[in-house]
Amino acid sequence: MKIIRSFRFRLALWSALISGLVVFVFGLGSVYLLYDEFLDAVDVEMMRFGEDLIEEIDFEGHQKREDMLKLFDVFDDRRSLHLVMVFTPKGEKLFHSSRWKKYIVEFSEKDDGSFRTIRHSGNYWRLAFVKKNSWRALVATRLDKILEAAENILWAFALAFPISFIAAALGGLLLAQKAVGPINAITRTAENFHIRGLSERIPDANSTDELGRLTSVLNAMFERLEASFEQAARFSADASHELNTPLAIMQGELESTLQREDLNSEEENLLSNLLEEVQRLKTITRSLLLLSRSDAGKLTLEMTQIDLSGEVEKLIGDIKLHPSVSCLTFEESIGKDLKICGDETLIRQAIYNLLSNAVRYNQPKGRVKIILLGEGAEVVCSIGNTGPGIAPRNIGKIFQRFFREDSSRSRRQDGFGLGLSLALEIIRTHRGSLHLEKSDYEETVFTMRLPRANSDKEAPSG
Repeated sequence: MKIIRSFRFRLALWSALISGLVVFVFGLGSVYLLYDEFLDAVDVEMMRFGEDLIEEIDFEGHQKREDMLKLFDVFDDRRSLHLVMVFTPKGEKLFHSSRWKKYIVEFSEKDDGSFRTIRHSGNYWRLAFVKKNSWRALVATRLDKILEAAENILWAFALAFPISFIAAALGGLLLAQKAVGPINAITRTAENFHIRGLSERIPDANSTDELGRLTSVLNAMFERLEASFEQAARFSADASHELNTPLAIMQGELESTLQREDLNSEEENLLSNLLEEVQRLKTITRSLLLLSRSDAGKLTLEMTQIDLSGEVEKLIGDIKLHPSVSCLTFEESIGKDLKICGDETLIRQAIYNLLSNAVRYNQPKGRVKIILLGEGAEVVCSIGNTGPGIAPRNIGKIFQRFFREDSSRSRRQDGFGLGLSLALEIIRTHRGSLHLEKSDYEETVFTMRLPRANSDKEAPSG
């Protein structure tokens, strides 16, 4: 079905159909015209024959009837291709060919016109009614030869039709391949044009036609997009970097102030809230800096062998220390000695983001389920919770930056919509995958896959 729907196939098919139709119409038209020309030639010959016969009869009219019959016999023998019937000026039948009654008996002797075609005993005959000097002659000729010639021509075109159809289809396919080539190049470039492939350009065919202009326009658009994105990425990275220092100073000053003993409870509460917001801003700027570096392909990885089993167990232990998880139940199934190659800090960040989301968006007295196991050359980690499921309309948006479902936009939830997108970028940088396994009213599960350190896959380079 994919081949049938392709533009190349349809173009080749239309070329073949149009060419076949042209050959078919040309063949029928040619047979008709040739048949008409043959009939005209036969009509002229029959008319001339009839007039010559009447002239000789009129010239010999003074002879006796017996001598005239001898003349008819001469014509009958000499012009055996034609059959004749002669009428006197008084309308009396003077003579007819010896084969007349045998071959043609069902015809009208009335003057129906100069020429007509009749069918008698399975054969087609052409009749010419000739009148000259009050004499009349009816001349008949069989059309077997003409019909045979027309049939041969028709068969020739019938044989040429499939040949021309196949030739046109092949030619159309070759032309379509050549015509679709630039379009395929545009499609491939568009498919590869993503956040890490902004330098992709459509090959320039040095053509001045419509496709050449389209290529130039698209390449110019790609260049503008690349320049705009690089500018935005530089701004994001520079802003995040520049904000780190003042935020660190603010955090230090707030922490130092909170150590003072002369603060009343109201002032201490205010400073604690400010410190919490500063820490929140630092987390956002750090995440934005990591994302901007990842977008620019400049995220540096400090590759080491990581005991993922141990790291997951440590992170679960850290999460359990948070007061908000005291009412949650943890179900753990951690495989032993599962190792990967990667940046330990970034891998911890990705797993922590998934675990914190599972805790943050869980229901009271809910469950957090963590499964870590090895599947062939991969390590698979599934993290699920019993919180409210993700709305179907939002499933395609959950990995977008700063996206948070309406139900989770309250500031009581300390998320800021970058956790999943950051985790996805980290896992992708390590040649892994992260996707939503399921989300319904009972459970929401995210699954992460990473290549094992002892697999045949190479570890990503920094």
